[in-house]
Amino acid sequence: MIRLFTTLYLISLIFCSNIISQPEWVNKTPSGYLNDYFVGKGTSTSSKSEASQRAFEDAIISIMRNNTITINYSEKDIILSEQKSKNDDVQLEIVRKSAQELRINGESKLIKNLKEVETYYETNGNKYEAWVLVNLPKKDPISPPNAFSPVWRSFLLPGWGQLYKEETFKGVSFMVLSLGGIAGGFIFNELSKDAVNKANSSRTQIRRDFFNNEAKNYNTYSTIGFITAGVFYIWSLVDAIIYKQKDLYVSIYPSANELYVNVSLILK
Repeated sequence: MIRLFTTLYLISLIFCSNIISQPEWVNKTPSGYLNDYFVGKGTSTSSKSEASQRAFEDAIISIMRNNTITINYSEKDIILSEQKSKNDDVQLEIVRKSAQELRINGESKLIKNLKEVETYYETNGNKYEAWVLVNLPKKDPISPPNAFSPVWRSFLLPGWGQLYKEETFKGVSFMVLSLGGIAGGFIFNELSKDAVNKANSSRTQIRRDFFNNEAKNYNTYSTIGFITAGVFYIWSLVDAIIYKQKDLYVSIYPSANELYVNVSLILK
């Protein structure tokens, strides 16, 4: 029973630690207060850069399907095929060029205010997989919550502040590891006391040594549990304290030497 509990606890520790290291937006597109976010995925058997190029293209296609975009248009920006009148050619060229700009510079000059937030890679055999997170300013930004709100929540219950920020995986991980560490600490502490009592009531030295050794092991496990709980409690609190609102809304004002064309492009 004890070995099973220990094994399950260690498995949850490893699993939740992996969850914390993986960006949450890979599985759930974030909803910003000041920006709209879009996630794209791309794969390649050649290189990471090709995978990221395809991921950016995927994200831009999603934007063009759902948003009105502002294009900084000039002849040098968009070089079309011979059939320049075809709308599909314009769309494909916008996707290709803006994705290339994002991959190289982290922002697009072609699609106004389109910026890269983060890129995440995984390697699966000989295949590269890339996920990208990009954003655009909201037309009607929402007032962000008080920055102190996640702090007092994480102070009362580790992980609650992260759940408040809609960082579900991180919040659940902090909560499970902290509360699991406390529970494990108390359980092993009680088992240690029980082993000490058995050692004291034993009639032979062999049994006393056996139970004393068990008590020592249980006491070590108990200490590890409490330390784990403390580490993740402090981690959760620090994570909530250093939280900063990264959604910075930038007003859009046309420049005198540029032509801005508002277009709504719907890909078939």
